[in-house]
Amino acid sequence: MTALEQPRLRLAAAVTGALALAGCAAGGLIDSTAFFAAWLVGWWACAGVVLGAQANLWLHALTGGSWIDPLRQPLRRAAGAIAALSLLMLPLFLAIHSMYPWASRDWAQGLSRPAFKTLWLEPGFVTGRLLAYVALWNALIWLSRRRPGRGDAGGPGKGYSAFGMLALGYSVSLAAVDLVMALMPGWYSSGFGLLAIAMQMKAAFALAVFRGARQATPGQRRDLGNLLLMYVLMWGYLAFVQFQIIWAGNLPHEIAWYLPRMAPPWQWLGLALIVADFSLPLLLLLFRAFKENAKCLKALAGWLCLMGAMESAWLVLPSISALDPNIVWMCPLTLVGMAALLWAGAAGVQRPCGPALPDIGRQGAGHAGS
Repeated sequence: MTALEQPRLRLAAAVTGALALAGCAAGGLIDSTAFFAAWLVGWWACAGVVLGAQANLWLHALTGGSWIDPLRQPLRRAAGAIAALSLLMLPLFLAIHSMYPWASRDWAQGLSRPAFKTLWLEPGFVTGRLLAYVALWNALIWLSRRRPGRGDAGGPGKGYSAFGMLALGYSVSLAAVDLVMALMPGWYSSGFGLLAIAMQMKAAFALAVFRGARQATPGQRRDLGNLLLMYVLMWGYLAFVQFQIIWAGNLPHEIAWYLPRMAPPWQWLGLALIVADFSLPLLLLLFRAFKENAKCLKALAGWLCLMGAMESAWLVLPSISALDPNIVWMCPLTLVGMAALLWAGAAGVQRPCGPALPDIGRQGAGHAGS
């Protein structure tokens, strides 16, 4: 792509994204709840890619390996869209009184520990925490891109990467509670934040593989396929364990989150995720020939990106209401609009200047097996 084509594509993506989101906002004048629900679905899916991309970069800084070579630039560009992602979060502050039960008075009556929940979910306190999360994410990524380290000029070292992983992990867990789990404030799960982190890293890694699979060697593609398999297994394990523990306990306030998801039409979306987001990728990624084939690996990675958006819808929408016809067209429009705007913002992220430092992780790093 020439230097002249890049700005034109960025402008076209920005215009497309703005028009898509404007169309969704126009629909919000008719159905504000559907608009805010679709916005949360799109934002949470895109946040997973942006934050998960930086987490994967930190993971490589801690572990090393040549698998990062074809993925470094896609991951860096995705993480570089954090400023645009922060701006896209602003409408969610207006959604507090439309979607969240805790924004009304006396909502905590009959719940366990009502005093704590009333304090924690006080609208002003929630707004302050969300702003703090966004500020922290911007600071972490900004500092990460300016710290010298191995294998990537401007990349972080091990110490900062470990700190970043911990800070991002805690903040994403809390953000998942405040934005998604709090849609049903009577329900809670101690593993929900960890599941959210797994979803983000899987989605971001899948997008990077989709962008970089053709540039990888067969050995690198095998490593990438193995890592994709690891993410699929980790996500499936955490989702199943959460379901198994809650369903076995069979307590009304705990199973309340799963009940609407096991009723039509959401049960079909859940079954689709089990088959298309877990079982099928798991089966395909067991074959070495499939992982080493660039077209096959790229196609599966793209499919997992699509499933990541479906996961976001399954987490958010059943907690709000029955399937609204307006949500059916607003969700895809919001996802396309946000993805286009974030791509336009990420495409402008330039690799830091300066000589690349040797990647210690490549020395002696073998492939991840079959």
